[in-house]
Amino acid sequence: MNWKQFLKGFVLFLLYIGTAKFGMEFFSFQPVNLAVLWIPSGIGLIGCLFFGYRFLPVIWIASFLANKDGLIQSQHGLDQFNLYMSISLTAGIDTLQSTLAYTFWIQKIRKSLNSAKDNFYFVTYVCFLSSLISILCLGGILYSFGYFYQLNFSDIVRTLIVITFGDTIGIFITVPFFMAWRKFRFEDLSIKLILWASTFIFFQIIIVYHFPYLFFLSFLILIFLGYRFQIRGVTLGVFLLYLSSILMTRLGVGPFVYPGEFDSYIYLISFLIPFSILSEFITLQYQRLITYRFELEKKVFDRTKLLRKQVFEKNKAIEALHTSEKLLSESNRTKDIFFSIIAHDLRNPLGAFKQLTELLYSDFDSYSDSEKRETIYDIQNSASMLYGLLEQLLDWARTQTGTMPFRPKQVNLIHIVSKITEQVESTIKKKNIHLVKDIPSELAYVYADSEMIQAVLRNLITNSIKFTGENGEIKISVKQDEDGIRVECQDNGIGMDRFDLEKLFRVDAQLTRIGLEGEKGTGLGLILCSEFIKLHGGEIWATSEKGKGTTVSFRLPEKS
Repeated sequence: MNWKQFLKGFVLFLLYIGTAKFGMEFFSFQPVNLAVLWIPSGIGLIGCLFFGYRFLPVIWIASFLANKDGLIQSQHGLDQFNLYMSISLTAGIDTLQSTLAYTFWIQKIRKSLNSAKDNFYFVTYVCFLSSLISILCLGGILYSFGYFYQLNFSDIVRTLIVITFGDTIGIFITVPFFMAWRKFRFEDLSIKLILWASTFIFFQIIIVYHFPYLFFLSFLILIFLGYRFQIRGVTLGVFLLYLSSILMTRLGVGPFVYPGEFDSYIYLISFLIPFSILSEFITLQYQRLITYRFELEKKVFDRTKLLRKQVFEKNKAIEALHTSEKLLSESNRTKDIFFSIIAHDLRNPLGAFKQLTELLYSDFDSYSDSEKRETIYDIQNSASMLYGLLEQLLDWARTQTGTMPFRPKQVNLIHIVSKITEQVESTIKKKNIHLVKDIPSELAYVYADSEMIQAVLRNLITNSIKFTGENGEIKISVKQDEDGIRVECQDNGIGMDRFDLEKLFRVDAQLTRIGLEGEKGTGLGLILCSEFIKLHGGEIWATSEKGKGTTVSFRLPEKS
């Protein structure tokens, strides 16, 4: 047992003794000092609910200490041994009552007083039957030791009835009060409940002193406390009702004061028991109704939530299906374009390559050295074209399957453009094209994949060379944009109309144009550029005017 459990048991021990002394002081009647309201019977059961049967020795010790003074005052000519024997047996009877009450609780109560059935068993077995059995045994012990020497048989019966109901009420008002308030926290304290409880006590005093015939109105206030504050309110109201009513009857005021002391308590108890049972029963039914409504609303909410989730998932599945259909359609178009490129753009160079090699092989001896050199030059051009086409096809295929490696780092655009310029220098000189580079040093470095950016710029520059006439101009510039770095490749070549411009970056509208010197292309170059720029999180676009040239621009986001 840890210190918290020990402290809890010790507090219950003190409460048992304190309420017993309080009961014998204010709620007892002569000549045997038996209390008409015995709260310790309820505290004993609460201790058993906490600690089980292990609490029974504590009950016996507490009962012995609590009953000792009262029985010593009420004894008639007993010697010391018989006196303490009677006190010990009386403590044993209190222990027996707690044992019976706890046993009935274990056997009958299933839901901690949350149902009408549990409350019926609680009142019948736990409260009344345990009290009846123990009081009958107590009556036999007190009678045998001579404590009833001043009472006749009728008075003894009425005394036992009073204390039976006193013990019954002690359990009935204490245990539900404990069950309702056991998890109480200070922030749970309601100012309105305090005000209504105080009003209830004040109302009781006014009625008892001035309008005792209106005592039944207390029942309406109990019902209101149950309605407004549920089980906590009604248990507090019942507890205060019993304490105030019995105390005032003990003081000789109120509607239940009769010449016979036993009759006063019997009438009072017979009036209060149905009051309290009915008020708690009605409150429990109301609380169950609220709980049922809450559960019903929760079920409706959960069902609605589930339905919305199912509708959302269904819509999501439909959307995924549409997306899948769209992707499938695009995949089919991509596949068709891929096969189209293989069937036409790859087949023709391969056919020419095959034909040239066959001619060179079959007529090698009949060709002059200049003819052989020219044929080999044609073969070299075909091989270069085939290699470039295959390289583009493989890169494009990797972008479509997501296997294209992406390794961004800080790259210098000035170095990249210079390297590409060196590669195409012969073509530029042949056409006498003026290539202008406008790349500020502070904007030269960008965060990008070096190989991809080289491929993009190479495509743009070679395209500009292809469609720019002799003595033309190509300008490569880098500018700062709000959303990043913008790179432009501008030429004053033949340009294109808006219909061709719309097809530039579309894989489903392949655009193949012949250069000014008969250079052929597949249309894959700009599509590949678009894919590479998308991998960088940027965008690419073009502007053009027929006969005035074309500007292709792309934007790279700055590294965050």
